[in-house]
Amino acid sequence: MPDLPYTIITFAPVQGFIEKSRKLRDLYGSSFLLSYLARSLHNFAIQQQLQVIAPATTHLTQGIPNQLIIKGDLPQEQAQQHFQHTWAQVVTTCRQTLERKIRRDDYQWKRAWDNWKNHCWEFFWVQSDPGGSISEARQRMNDVKRARAWTGINWVGESSTLSGMDAIAWPGMLDRTHPKYRHGSAATLKAEIDEFYQQLSAAWGTGFFDETERLSIPELIKRLITHPEVQNSPELKGDRLPEIDNLQNFTDLNRLDNPRWTGWFQGDGDSIGDYLRRQAGDSADPAQEEAAIQPFSTAMIEWAKDFKEEFDQNEPGRIIYAGGDDFLGVLYQGNPLTLADCLDWLYQFPDLWRRHRQPITVSVGFVWAAPGVPQRDILQHCKQAEKSAKQQGRDRVALRILFNGGNHLQWSCPWHLLKPILTAYRDREGHLHDQSPNWTHLNEDVQALRSRHAFTPTSSLIALELFKIYFPHCSHQAFILDPNRWYNPDPGNPFQLDPPYHSGILGQKTAASAPQAEFNQWLIDLAQISLHLSPQTTPKSAPPSPTASGSHRV
Repeated sequence: MPDLPYTIITFAPVQGFIEKSRKLRDLYGSSFLLSYLARSLHNFAIQQQLQVIAPATTHLTQGIPNQLIIKGDLPQEQAQQHFQHTWAQVVTTCRQTLERKIRRDDYQWKRAWDNWKNHCWEFFWVQSDPGGSISEARQRMNDVKRARAWTGINWVGESSTLSGMDAIAWPGMLDRTHPKYRHGSAATLKAEIDEFYQQLSAAWGTGFFDETERLSIPELIKRLITHPEVQNSPELKGDRLPEIDNLQNFTDLNRLDNPRWTGWFQGDGDSIGDYLRRQAGDSADPAQEEAAIQPFSTAMIEWAKDFKEEFDQNEPGRIIYAGGDDFLGVLYQGNPLTLADCLDWLYQFPDLWRRHRQPITVSVGFVWAAPGVPQRDILQHCKQAEKSAKQQGRDRVALRILFNGGNHLQWSCPWHLLKPILTAYRDREGHLHDQSPNWTHLNEDVQALRSRHAFTPTSSLIALELFKIYFPHCSHQAFILDPNRWYNPDPGNPFQLDPPYHSGILGQKTAASAPQAEFNQWLIDLAQISLHLSPQTTPKSAPPSPTASGSHRV
């Protein structure tokens, strides 16, 4: 049997496509579309009698990662044509469903839809040499991604009220908004657009389309893919799976009509590439790489599937996507939901994560978001918080409180210390975790000491004593107060989940690390978010203008 190459395929944008979402329904729809396209490529490779190394399962759509590793030759032209055909079916189905639903004789927008059909995605394809390794193909993919070849879609006229970056979709959008063809006043144009969105709302229901919205074509597609009429269309029904039924009901989270604080979390497994290389050995032998990647991919996708199903059934929120080790979700149900409720769930997460039985840790960004923060801004903060958790040493959660207007507070903590610290607090009256302690006591002392410049870059004595006073019964106090354990241990087996390996509170040590100053700031950050940790507390307003690095303006 001749040596076979490895083919790797992916597409972009991913984060940008997801983030431009106004409602939870749109967010879920965009995530589903990404997985739908990835699954279509997966199935196409199988139909060509090729072996898909990762993702290693096909029995679900939601959560399929958007990068495929295939053993064998799948020519670029064939793969790209299939990808474009699958996306074109989605776009055409959405447009035709709209036109059937709202009967008009003045639709002049097909060219605009065709532009999005042809130029929405950037497609990446690479191959290793015959008999080469997966690592070789991955390196080539990294090189290919640096040379972008994306065609942007220009527009004239008014922009979408959601993203502000694409034209408002309406039947006369191509001819009537172009200066060369435009007739009538701006008021006339506005009246015709208003009329169309009133028709949308009347035809699909106000719960599905709000007549005040002005959406672009890709935003319409994200919304429509969640509707049964589109899902059941002849063009898509052949690919329809049972889990798509779960897209239909999104009325339980309406942040416009029912303002509330919500908890959003985004996470990703730590150093997975390094782990798989260690499993395969330094020789990068193709057989060893396959033996490492396939069972890992299967375990993570099965974990994500079970995690999503269990969360949606039993927890106060939804998982937007769970693609193996990569996930995004929201907590929003409560009377009202408090940050303390969210922490109760976060305390359990490390045990949920370990169910996949793979020796990898996870970093999560958690954002407790005010009612007036746009969803797209929340998603960007989730991404930033997750990145912060990674940069600070991995194996931890970055807790971020996001206020209306953009101010935020953040504190990071390793998973194994999160519950021991936050449940060991004792206020000045001696009230403990189960007695609703007053968290303002810690913050008052910290702020008073800061105003007197008691925290110095060369000494952490004040911070250490404060921790002893307010967390006297912390089961890990000796670990936390030992400067030799403030940073992650030196590499040996960094993927071990059980003792003696534990991440330090200050993360990864570097040449620029200043342990005393960093420990002081860690306690200051804890004190600042502590104002919102009481079970009955929901923050009412933004913090004062920042005076130090513990509070940030974005």
